[in-house]
Amino acid sequence: MDSPFKGSNHVFRDKEPFKEGYTPDEILERGEEIQEYAAALQDIPDGFGAPNVFIYGQTGVGKTATTQKVIEFLEAEADDADVALTTLTVNCNKRTSTYKVLQYLANELYPEEHFKQGTHPDTLWDRIYDALDEIGGYVIVILDEIDKLGEDEELLYDFPRAKAIGELENAEVGIVGISNNFKFRENLSQRVKSTLCEKEIQFSPYDANELRSILSYYADLTFRDGVLSEDVIPLTAALTAQDSGDARMALDLLETAGDIARHEGDTRVLEDHVRIARSEVDRANTRDIITERLTSQMQLVLMATTLLVIDPDGEAKVKTIYSLYKDLCDRVDADTLSESRVRDHLDTLEMFGLLEKGEHNLGRRGGRSYIYSLVDEPRIIVETFREDERLEQGFPSSVDSLLGSFEDSTRSHVQSEFSV
Repeated sequence: MDSPFKGSNHVFRDKEPFKEGYTPDEILERGEEIQEYAAALQDIPDGFGAPNVFIYGQTGVGKTATTQKVIEFLEAEADDADVALTTLTVNCNKRTSTYKVLQYLANELYPEEHFKQGTHPDTLWDRIYDALDEIGGYVIVILDEIDKLGEDEELLYDFPRAKAIGELENAEVGIVGISNNFKFRENLSQRVKSTLCEKEIQFSPYDANELRSILSYYADLTFRDGVLSEDVIPLTAALTAQDSGDARMALDLLETAGDIARHEGDTRVLEDHVRIARSEVDRANTRDIITERLTSQMQLVLMATTLLVIDPDGEAKVKTIYSLYKDLCDRVDADTLSESRVRDHLDTLEMFGLLEKGEHNLGRRGGRSYIYSLVDEPRIIVETFREDERLEQGFPSSVDSLLGSFEDSTRSHVQSEFSV
């Protein structure tokens, strides 16, 4: 048997810059946001306190990378000003509750100890405050993907007021929250909003010109000279700008196009490779959003909507979505949220590009309602949920039949249009 591996690589010079954790030396197309960020944190090097800052924006618009770079500058400025500054970063995508965040922070502050699951929360708070007071000065706690904490507000209420209420004597804590959910702040209780008094910075999606600049920068780092045809970067930028303005998606598309060219033994990456790659990336991106970006409650709302979309007798309105969502919660033994919170989750799913809604006029009965539909193929969503044993329990036995009938009816409709 001949080796299945390809011969010499004629496409890529280096793939490290494509990896998720890579931080470029230069943050492109975010100059205005960097200036806003610096202004929001200026109190620290000036010695006036530790402010609270919230960063909002869709996935892939440079929030985390910009934060890392701004914090680097901030630490240098604080050092020059002889201001004591400690920064602690927590990824809330992996730690979705106050308890898990506290456990992580305690283990970071006491590396020689190990705080196991089950340690009393009061013990964690006490040890964290003791460590911060010993360190002293200003402390910035960066909570990336803070919206994954859901309705758990304890961190946001306690940390910013710790010094004022006597929990800290020598240290002052500020929060930097990074969120994909523009409505996150609206859902906070009034007491937390009053405590935070935070400054907000919003990151807009990249446009085509900005994406071309970013892609050109990364292409110089990753591809061999002369490999990319001249239309590859403009096409990749245009497709991504029309879709989401997500730089991460644009880079995934560019890398996948290169992978396809390499696999096919081509010495150049062409427009056709980009178009093939787009289909693959779209499917992978949908799966990533569902598994990595959505909370379990958002997943159940999406599952309910998907089942109603593929059911010929169903109608994906808020009332029917909520009714089915409650049934799914019972099937998988999950807590049930209020209809208002489910509406919020539908808005979030729409923001992620998984759902879209159309207005439905009720005619003489008066009023209007919205009917939700799926942006992606239902099969991608169903197959993704099936990878989770718990969520798979929520599917009715008829899901395969419904899915097949839906796909057949959609195909028949399109074919009938083409035959006219």
